[in-house]
Amino acid sequence: MKPWMLLALMLVSAVGWSAPQEIETFSRNSQFQGVKISPDGGHLAVLMPVEGKNVLAILDAKTMQTTYVARFPGNKQVGDYHWVNDERVIIELQFFKGWFAQPMSAGEWYAVNVDGSRARNVFGYQAGGSTGSRISRAQSTYGYGTIVDLLPDDKKHILISSTPFSRSGDTKPQLLKLNVYTGKTRKAGYSPVARGQFLTDHNGDPRFVTGVTSRGVLQIFYRKKAGDDWALFYENENASLELSPLAFASDSEVYIEAADDAPTNGVFKLDLESGERTLVYRDKVADPSHYWFSADGRHLYALEVAPDYPEYVFVDKARPESALLKGLLGALPGNQVRIASQTEDGSKAVVFAFSDRNPGTYYLYDEADGSLQVLLQTRPWVDAEKSAEMTPIEFTARDGTLIRGYLTLPAGREAKNLPMVVNPHGGPHGVRDWWGYNAEAQLLADRGIAVLQVNFRGSGGYGSAFQSAGYKRWGSDIQYDIIDATRYVIDQGIADKSRVCIYGASFGGYSALQSAIIEPDMFACSVGFVGIYDLPLMFEEGDTTETEYGLRILDKYLGNDEAQLKAFSPVYHVDKLKAPVLLIHGEEDERAPIEHAERLKAALEAKQHSLQWVVMDKEGHGFYNEDNRTEMYETLLGFLETHLKL
Repeated sequence: MKPWMLLALMLVSAVGWSAPQEIETFSRNSQFQGVKISPDGGHLAVLMPVEGKNVLAILDAKTMQTTYVARFPGNKQVGDYHWVNDERVIIELQFFKGWFAQPMSAGEWYAVNVDGSRARNVFGYQAGGSTGSRISRAQSTYGYGTIVDLLPDDKKHILISSTPFSRSGDTKPQLLKLNVYTGKTRKAGYSPVARGQFLTDHNGDPRFVTGVTSRGVLQIFYRKKAGDDWALFYENENASLELSPLAFASDSEVYIEAADDAPTNGVFKLDLESGERTLVYRDKVADPSHYWFSADGRHLYALEVAPDYPEYVFVDKARPESALLKGLLGALPGNQVRIASQTEDGSKAVVFAFSDRNPGTYYLYDEADGSLQVLLQTRPWVDAEKSAEMTPIEFTARDGTLIRGYLTLPAGREAKNLPMVVNPHGGPHGVRDWWGYNAEAQLLADRGIAVLQVNFRGSGGYGSAFQSAGYKRWGSDIQYDIIDATRYVIDQGIADKSRVCIYGASFGGYSALQSAIIEPDMFACSVGFVGIYDLPLMFEEGDTTETEYGLRILDKYLGNDEAQLKAFSPVYHVDKLKAPVLLIHGEEDERAPIEHAERLKAALEAKQHSLQWVVMDKEGHGFYNEDNRTEMYETLLGFLETHLKL
């Protein structure tokens, strides 16, 4: 560990310890999210939950009075949304299945004016159909709609891709120009590859399309100008994104993300005429994590990279957004700051700031007087002074690989001999843990528990070689990293070796059992939440098996050696397990079907192993309902209190 990291960990005892907070402080959904300003700055829109469903409130920006609230009856709610002009928003429709707590999307879109007028379904298989009986039916499209370009110079139309519904996963999207008032569409192009995603140039013309075939081959097509035929630009048999177009730098140059035979991905400017690449930025440790674009979505001005704490790199320093963001970072120290949305002329912006202790605050920036006005807090009931700090750590694993992670320590407690929960992330590939407010880690820290999160090999964000090092090593090398991280924190004197439990969700739930099987004396308890426990079963059950592409991904990540799959499956090795187990699962989980938990339960009961069992109906791969989440956390805390001797 770097000296400054260790010092930061030891200083957390400076704040006085306070009584535990209510579980609902951590289990409640954010009260506000997705704040965006209209192109002319006249209105603001904000997503918020009302009676268990998301609504969209539209406010007059001067008076902050509500002009309209978009809410839907029955099983529908507001999903994502966009301003398409000064008076109109387009809203993704989500719906609740009767047997499923979490809402789904079928790629349908609904549009409405700021005063509630001219409201209608404008895209999808029910386009023009009623979300209220007064709305007439327009043309329908039997496909999933994804917005490609908002066409800010065209106040009536947007570009949208429509992917026909198919369980094969090998369908090719059409590009449509959609009238956001009438719902009428006209063909504007097509994708030559399945799962195609379009990239437009500075004029809003689609010039790149990226997709993956059913055989798992990544293909990128390009054309020099709108109307030309698509030509194959790049192909990769392994379908790992070694090259990805990001945004046009000019008519003949494009920014791309590429590995380019280096350990981590970098950003390059590619000359489309000569093929010459110029490196713009590459971090030695981490891949770029986020990209930030101008209000029209067409100009790349900054990227984020997070080897530990998040940092900004300004790709286009001449863009006004770059100067604004630099100023905001200085005005809001200790926070990660993002420009959430802007007016068309850039004179006003909605700014979002967050940290490990602050779940997020929205501000309104006004260029005229340089003011920064607080608009909303996402979770106003959270007291940042009572929140715990999240500190990056790094250590060397048993084979010499440098592994990184984060340690959240309870505020007001000396960082010595603490009870600890090891919390492996899900995925595992293409996923990693990040610095920021984590309600679950804060819940545990609030109870005096240290929380360890490990970006083990196989995690995304640290280069393709680091990620692929975890392929077919789910039950061995990945778990060794988690175990070595645990031992490292114990050796630092921070965690009490007799009071360490392991808890995770999805792949993290798998790790909670597998690590406890490999090191049965290390963990005082094990908690698997919506976990996978029988690796051969993954090839038979679950939504990943529904397409050829999904099966190829499983083969790539896990391999097809059944002996090894069983060797890496907790369900076959419960005789090695000593830690008491808590299993929590959603009855309607389609990613990790409940058969995984049921098989592990049967194996544990056959050995008369200590087991606590919780199943929630209507819940899937993660608990969506607040009440269910609260009940789950009550059970989890009770289990940890017993076995960590809190």
